[in-house]
Amino acid sequence: MPHTIIADIDKDLFAALDARAGLLTLRAILLRYQASGVTDAQVAAWLQELRAATPDEALEDAILDALDMVTGWSGPELRVWDGAGDKHAS
Repeated sequence: MPHTIIADIDKDLFAALDARAGLLTLRAILLRYQASGVTDAQVAAWLQELRAATPDEALEDAILDALDMVTGWSGPELRVWDGAGDKHAS
């Protein structure tokens, strides 16, 4: 299991990922990290650790969806951190 950011939020995010929750549910949990002062880099690293530890392809897909919202690869309506994706603009 990856290192801990905020245990309660980590637990909720993992449960949502494992349950293949919808994108809006994942975003709501990611917004809790942001409201707590956690950076996008911290959450991205946590998700990458989680991704590396799972052999479950469906779980990996859910993790990648969340990672897209964190890193700015999602549509603007799903992005969580301001400026996320600026480095991806063409």
